[in-house]
Formats: sequence, C-alpha cells, structure tokens
Amino acid sequence: MDTLQVQGRVRLEDLPEDTAWPKHEIIDGSLLVTPWAGTIHQAVVGDVYFALRSAAPGTVTVYPGANVRHTRDGESDLLIPDVVVSAAGSGDGTYLDSSDVLLTVEVISPSTRLTDTVTKRAVYAEWGVPAYLIIDPVTRTSVWHGNMAGIEWAVDAVEVILPSA
Repeated sequence: MDTLQVQGRVRLEDLPEDTAWPKHEIIDGSLLVTPWAGTIHQAVVGDVYFALRSAAPGTVTVYPGANVRHTRDGESDLLIPDVVVSAAGSGDGTYLDSSDVLLTVEVISPSTRLTDTVTKRAVYAEWGVPAYLIIDPVTRTSVWHGNMAGIEWAVDAVEVILPSA
C-alpha cells in the first residue's frame, strides 16, 4: 500500500490511485478514512442499487460507490456515496462532477452515522446535489432530504424495498 504524506490541506491529487486503500474521501481539505462496510451494509446497497437501476429512465445512470468530485477555488473535494444517480453520459471515467449528480445515497454504519446523517447531508446540499437519501440498514428504513422533483421514479423504487421512516 502506498503511504500518504501531506502537509496542510489534503488535495485530491495527493491521494494514490490504489484501489487497495480503505474508502477515502476529502471534505474541505480534511481526509476521511473509513473501513470497507460489512455484509449487512453491502446487502442493502445492492438492493437499493438494483431497485434504482431497474427503475431508472434512460436519461440517468445509477452507480454503486462512484467518486463524486466538487471543485471550488481550484481545489477538489471527494465523496464516495454508496449509490449515485447522475445525468446519463456524465463523468470522465474516474469522477462524476457534483453538478451532474441528481441523487446520492448513504447507508449508515456505526462508524459513519454522524458523518452520513449530518456532515455529508450538509456537504451535498452545499454542492447543489438536489436529493440525498439516508438508509439505516438495521431498521431498513429510509429518510429523504432535498428536492425529489424529477426523481419521483427513484422514490417509488426505493419505497418498494425500504419504507420511509
């Protein structure tokens, strides 16, 4: 595994392109490192991805665990939602730009509960991502935030497998 040596703010360019690393994200120059999620978490992610992918119109693409980049003042932040819905044809092969994202989904874990329910919710809103879905894998409930106009199909698809809290 590569090592990360940074002084000051972490930049996207500082991160190694190594998929063996644990999940790593950047918010305002701070590095967030979290372990890969457990099997219950991954099962819910799979269920949600499949439900959204099956219901998605041709104008969007549904991704599991895509890199979402937001650039401001020449610096990029990076978040990796559990599921992302973006405009079809967006992205550069590695990153989706936050302006192309229509919906982000986070399945909370014990180690990320506060980050997922408070920090990421605020960050996605600041980035202009219209809708954010938080899922509790233990209770199998969902909470929607933001503007669901244009993604009613997604709300309907998720409601079939996970009731709103």
